[in-house]
Amino acid sequence: MYCLYYEIKQGDTLYSISRRYNVDLNTIILANPYINIYNLQIGDVICLPCIPLNRYAHFTTYLIENGDTLGSVAAKNEINLADLLEMNDIYSISLMPGTTLSVPIIGQGEDGIIL
Repeated sequence: MYCLYYEIKQGDTLYSISRRYNVDLNTIILANPYINIYNLQIGDVICLPCIPLNRYAHFTTYLIENGDTLGSVAAKNEINLADLLEMNDIYSISLMPGTTLSVPIIGQGEDGIIL
């Protein structure tokens, strides 16, 4: 499991964060037992747990665009955030426009089976 640390910003709710990063709400709650889910404070830091699914057989590259976040890249490619982190060096991921990330993809094989 990876833990992506996220700092609470104005207007954030655990639900909105879970949708933005494609992480199950209950999983976020379980990974943060000391956070008061009814009273999030700006500046609080929470763990967004990411568990690789490892269900991908093919990979491609993704060119980072202005405004991209790890969550938006994962959502655009319909992949699990942990798999995106696992495919790239988590400590040196750069989201500067023009940077290329390795991205697992889901496709269909010759017999129609999803890969």
